[in-house]
Amino acid sequence: MKRLCLRLAATSALLLALTCAYGSSRPRYGGTARILLQHKVSALDPLAEDDYPDDRDRLSALIFETLTQVDSQGRPRPLLATSWQSDSGHRFWQFHLRFVKFHDGTPVTAADVIASFSKAEPSWRCTTADRQNVTIETPAAVQHLPEMVAMEKFAVVKRPADGPLTGTGPFRLTEWQPGERALFAANDDYWGGRPYPDAIEIQMNAALRDQLLQRQLGPYAAAEVNLDALRVLDTTTQNLLISRPSDLLVIMFLQPDSAVAGARGAKKAIDPRIREALSASLNRPAVSALLQRRAQAASGLLPQWLTGYEFLMDSAQDTDRARRLAATAGGITTPVTLAYDFSDPTAKLVAERIQVDAGQAGIQVKPYGESHLNSRTARATMNADAVLLRVPLPAVEPGVALAALSATLGLDAQTASSVLAAGRPEDLLFAERKALEGFHVIPVARLPQAVWINGSAHNWLQSPTGAWDLQQLWMEGAR
Repeated sequence: MKRLCLRLAATSALLLALTCAYGSSRPRYGGTARILLQHKVSALDPLAEDDYPDDRDRLSALIFETLTQVDSQGRPRPLLATSWQSDSGHRFWQFHLRFVKFHDGTPVTAADVIASFSKAEPSWRCTTADRQNVTIETPAAVQHLPEMVAMEKFAVVKRPADGPLTGTGPFRLTEWQPGERALFAANDDYWGGRPYPDAIEIQMNAALRDQLLQRQLGPYAAAEVNLDALRVLDTTTQNLLISRPSDLLVIMFLQPDSAVAGARGAKKAIDPRIREALSASLNRPAVSALLQRRAQAASGLLPQWLTGYEFLMDSAQDTDRARRLAATAGGITTPVTLAYDFSDPTAKLVAERIQVDAGQAGIQVKPYGESHLNSRTARATMNADAVLLRVPLPAVEPGVALAALSATLGLDAQTASSVLAAGRPEDLLFAERKALEGFHVIPVARLPQAVWINGSAHNWLQSPTGAWDLQQLWMEGAR
């Protein structure tokens, strides 16, 4: 009898454990997901300039949606558009819209899409025959337009002249303190089904000192972390999501302004031989080692894991060749000033390593911390000769990604146009090599994006580019 009771007790305990495990793994509605961002986001408009566009896009994606979305294999899927088709030349595309409403209750129409696209890409000619169909005519062939319009810059945004921006997404913006805090409430009428959390609260410019010391996030669902934090957390059993090395760390030379040429402190034209010598002087594997081997050496604009051909682009250090190039240019009498993001310790380390490598080739590089590096407007007034930029991978379709990177880095517009029409890897390789001619842009390294997840947060999804998908996020312990 005693043995039977013990067996029954053991069975009951097992059933209780299974029930608890099952219960904790079932999605639950309610609660607030509190998230810590490293940086400040000053605007939510996907077309606004921001120092950290990847963080801006993470927030704007909660309230604004695109016509399509791209899965982890790079395939386009329906979102606000239910279907699409193109002509044989890939210059005319038609998208059929889903019947959905903006947060203010007004229906989304083809006119709203055209208004958004006219701001995002003025070179496109967008027309409509009715409320639910949009036709896009591009100046040249675009092989992967459905993948292209999945980028956040092509989100459908209602921009009233006398009111706040409005979207169609799973959350509504209820509180906005630029650079400090944002609160998003669940959209109960969302066409895709109500999201699980009642709200998502974002705290910006967060310092993780206390969380790292205690090795726990406390009340926060997740926190964006840098490489320094990763080094600390790697020694623990924390839940970390680390993307593939996708962010490109690149030296970008700034074009001098002829109107201020010769003025004291004005940026100067750097001889192309000096730019090439600087590229040849770099010890890119050493940069990777400097960053705890989380980074990878970069020789092209697109990563090897995306294209399969980056290894064909030479990035080996050749100090002797760098010295000869610098000598043929007559040397350099004043240092090349290199600005880096003063708030990013990784950028400071890499900039100082560039200074050392360049010095061994007889090139003086003077790094210094600066703000607003990712703002094109701010760069236009900057006195630096070059900037060390960290540029997120904009897409997982190689042609779309290369065209977007070319535009961000100010490379040849014709190259970007040819990339969008390219259909073969060898075409992309040719276009990428052409884009890097002249060494106006020098790839240095690739870095991953990482997020620290609390054990109470479930179904946090991260794309290969490091973008977040919070559609299925839910919090354990919610009502």
